[in-house]
Amino acid sequence: MIELSRLKILVALHELGTVHAAATRLHVSPSAASQQLATLTRDAGTALTEADGRTLRLTDAGRVLVEHAYALLALAERAAGDVQAASAGDLGRLTVGAYASTISSLLLPAVARLRDRHPGLSTDVREITGPGALDALSNGELDIVVTVDANGSAPEDPRHSSITLGTDHLDLALPADHPHASGVAVELASLAHEDWVGTLAGDACDTLVHRACADAGFRPRVRHRVNDRTATLAMVAAGLGIAAVPRVTAAPIPRGVTIVPADGDPLRRPALALVRRGSETRPAVARCLTALQDIAGTTGCA
Repeated sequence: MIELSRLKILVALHELGTVHAAATRLHVSPSAASQQLATLTRDAGTALTEADGRTLRLTDAGRVLVEHAYALLALAERAAGDVQAASAGDLGRLTVGAYASTISSLLLPAVARLRDRHPGLSTDVREITGPGALDALSNGELDIVVTVDANGSAPEDPRHSSITLGTDHLDLALPADHPHASGVAVELASLAHEDWVGTLAGDACDTLVHRACADAGFRPRVRHRVNDRTATLAMVAAGLGIAAVPRVTAAPIPRGVTIVPADGDPLRRPALALVRRGSETRPAVARCLTALQDIAGTTGCA
């Protein structure tokens, strides 16, 4: 009998390449992961992996089993959802991860709505800061991840399903005495010679700004980098540069800062909720997704 827990290890090995990395993702020891893989190989009756330098790669049989594993793990999530749907009692507990910029403006109002409408549903909130959130979603530490995609489309990942919540728009934060601080939409190309206050290099916001500026014919001159919206706006107010800030941010706009849209809305990206594939049928997950979509439609994320 092939057990789902062993299939999870095989999937992690396929995605990460080493037993140690797979064990770390699933919070087991490398020796335990190796034992589970050995048992899975015996259950399958054929070799599933082969050495490739310092990593392991799947054999043809292993790749076939991984494809089935994705389907079986999704089916298990759906089965759990069907069982929950059949129960009219406790709705259980969810853990939802989101970036700091969307916790106050999007996630917390959704949690408040859930608490009012479904008092039996307990929701825990976690701030996420990097790609490790997707592994936390896969291994069950998180049930939902609220995120944005700077590439303009939902990321492809066989472990997850993505639900579009809306479109996250970024506006331009300018010093109040800036020549373009009239409230009228500003063409990005007219800002080619400005200093910028950016987010951390390579994050979703930074990627979006660089792509939009490249489309406008220039590379932004990023002089400062901070990931805190309040600090970003304070630096703009101090005249250290201009910035792109999410329209849904809950940070108050300080004196000395004017927010204006970018002409043509080039600074936009999908706002997404990611769940383990198949788990969207669980009543608790479905209700949280509905609340997130409702709130997104009232916060400028549309």
